[in-house]
Amino acid sequence: MTSTRPAAPLAALLTLLLAAAALVASPPAPAAGNGDRAEHWAGYRIPSTGRAAGGWIGGYRVGRTPVFVITPERRPNRAGVRAADPTRDLQGRSGPTRRETQRAAWILSKYGGYRDAAQAASVDAAVLHLLGDRAWRVGARRGAARVRASGDPATVRRFVRLMLRASRASAGRYRAAVLATAADVGGVTAVTVRVSDGHGGPVSGLPVTVTSPDGGTSQPAAGPVEAVTGDDGRALVRLAAPLAGWRTVVARVGQVPEHRLRVRGADRKGQAAMAEGGVRRTIVASARVAVRGPQSVTLTAVPGSLVLGGQAAVSVTALGAGAARGARAALHGPFATASAAACTGAAVGQVAGTLPGDTAYTLPALQPGAGGYYAWRVDVDGTDTSVPASACGATVKVRGRASVSVSAPTVASAYDVVSAQVSVGGLPFGGPVDVTTSLFGPYATAGEACTGNHRDVTQRRPGNGTFASLSFQVVEPGWYAWRASLPEGDLWVGATSPCGTLATLTQVQ
Repeated sequence: MTSTRPAAPLAALLTLLLAAAALVASPPAPAAGNGDRAEHWAGYRIPSTGRAAGGWIGGYRVGRTPVFVITPERRPNRAGVRAADPTRDLQGRSGPTRRETQRAAWILSKYGGYRDAAQAASVDAAVLHLLGDRAWRVGARRGAARVRASGDPATVRRFVRLMLRASRASAGRYRAAVLATAADVGGVTAVTVRVSDGHGGPVSGLPVTVTSPDGGTSQPAAGPVEAVTGDDGRALVRLAAPLAGWRTVVARVGQVPEHRLRVRGADRKGQAAMAEGGVRRTIVASARVAVRGPQSVTLTAVPGSLVLGGQAAVSVTALGAGAARGARAALHGPFATASAAACTGAAVGQVAGTLPGDTAYTLPALQPGAGGYYAWRVDVDGTDTSVPASACGATVKVRGRASVSVSAPTVASAYDVVSAQVSVGGLPFGGPVDVTTSLFGPYATAGEACTGNHRDVTQRRPGNGTFASLSFQVVEPGWYAWRASLPEGDLWVGATSPCGTLATLTQVQ
């Protein structure tokens, strides 16, 4: 028996097959064929039988495409073949099953494109084992006779067993899945591409190209980045993530075995049909993934200053997300000065709300419990395309309500020196404060008190508390009235004590 060319090193080929790895060498480009007529390509001459399976075991070529006989009992094809017609299932009640068709397609795709006589003969025998009737199985009469007639029956039988075993484990539609992890701006998007065979098992050694062709509305194109699937069927690549937004990640997996049988029917009725060998596919999978960018948060106190008992709120403008997200605000204080106001220590309270988008939004208000300076801390949730953000500021001044009262001596004698007890309260963080005490009178009756002439004394006090006013000498008999007042300060409003009440009157006899 003769072959079309010397066999490739069979030991190396067997090692590859035993490892269940695809032959990656592309078939050499044969000389141009005669149109669509089949010519011998790689294999062995065997005895002629007058049928398509006789005279040759191995592959043919039509132009530059390897083809293999799939209808062994028809007449040899001498008229030519039609264009390829992909199919998943050969028709016919007694024909091969859908699974057998897939297995034959897988063997043709994976091993049928390498120009080696022993391998081509093995592909031929394995395909007829699956697509022919029982007599063409490698252990049956016709199948075994063809293998024995080959130039290297031991190698062919060994290769056929390996091909059938591998096709049983892997044949079918290959699938690719893309898992891309979210990244922050300036980082990388980690992309894992997983390729599985017809039984869901991992596929190694396939080339993968990953790109981000559009990146959504704001991402520039990225890639291509090349990789090869490992033993676990996965390929990992990394893409730069320079801008925030949604991006599309596309993976193209090449050299994928075909799950369809590419049948080339005979031009003339009754002659053999053939199927193409070495056909590979490219499968594409994609995923959408977010790149998260920062948010800028601006705070404004609403209002910036208020009197104790009023409501304090904060307006939040958070840019960089463009979507609704939650926000929480805490009011910290009080502090003695604006420069000391910070988002530390216990908070007066906390409020929450939902920011509608990249516009200003005022969160619910809180009521401070004391005068002083307060600072707002706001925490804004992240979104798919933005990271969480926080800000501290929007200082608000709360002015306390100061109070002052007077307790006067009830009676005194003419020419006595008298003074009153003055009480100051409500000053946030103390004074100092200037307290003015006024003495009105004398009056003939108590009802005339708190009008007309009066004498004033002013004392600087350190803060809240009770003290004795400076003294006045009362010379004339009659009714005298006392009044105390203090001016407004940075953190309080001014106050004046009642005048003319019983506690503020002194009768001089």
